[in-house]
Amino acid sequence: MSIRLAPAHDPARIAGRHAGGRGLMTRVKVMAANDNAGAGTAEPAGVFDPVLIAALQHFARHGLDSARIAHAEAARAGREGNAPRAAEWIAITAMFDRRLAATARRELSPA
Repeated sequence: MSIRLAPAHDPARIAGRHAGGRGLMTRVKVMAANDNAGAGTAEPAGVFDPVLIAALQHFARHGLDSARIAHAEAARAGREGNAPRAAEWIAITAMFDRRLAATARRELSPA
């Protein structure tokens, strides 16, 4: 199978090399998609979900085995009676595998 590499879309190439200099193209202010968090909300721009940060750090340490290890940590915290810590680990597990997190919630809920 052959691989074909296509150049990026360049409007200056389509309209001619000097189209921008002649004023035929308008400049567009390009902003990142996540820069509008502060507009109209109480949340300041640049604030991220702490559970997401913890999940990414956990993934950096454990790789593809992250969901299973987070589930085991939730079970261990539940056995120790540390409900807030178990809830944190269940939230991290949910970032990787929602079914496994639901299983952890069922296992840790009082019967």
